[in-house]
Amino acid sequence: MRNLLIIFSFLLLLPAISFSQETEEEFDHHCLVKENSFTLGLGAVYSLELESVGINSRFYYNVGEHICFGPEFSFVKSNTKQILDLDLVGHYIFETKLVGIYPLVGVNYTSENEDIIKEEAFGVVFGAGLHRNVKNIGFFAEYAHVESKLADDFITLGLFYFIK
Repeated sequence: MRNLLIIFSFLLLLPAISFSQETEEEFDHHCLVKENSFTLGLGAVYSLELESVGINSRFYYNVGEHICFGPEFSFVKSNTKQILDLDLVGHYIFETKLVGIYPLVGVNYTSENEDIIKEEAFGVVFGAGLHRNVKNIGFFAEYAHVESKLADDFITLGLFYFIK
């Protein structure tokens, strides 16, 4: 499973190499986001609880260059269980010379199915991540902990697309 996550992450990052030059009017920054813009994200997520890989999608509103918030959805399935995880999170991006580093905090809803048994829980999610922008694409890696009756830890690797 770990090798699958590494291969999937590499394949997600590969398309950024072929992007054309931006014009001077476009926002060009290695880790901040354009004010009053939107971000779409897609990635591979690994559940430490299920020890399985799934898919993560996200859509953020970028309030300012450092602040964004929005919903995230993850789906992970193992041989015995499946998890649907919905988060509403916020990030504050701290700029470094190489990457943007951000804490994440938010609210969580999790639905877990095992055979005919279904459990649901509300909780909080917190963690941290880092990302790097290349033109209007960003690469990210993130750790998130869900604190609830259905606690879990997630590692996510993926791509952002910045809508300007």
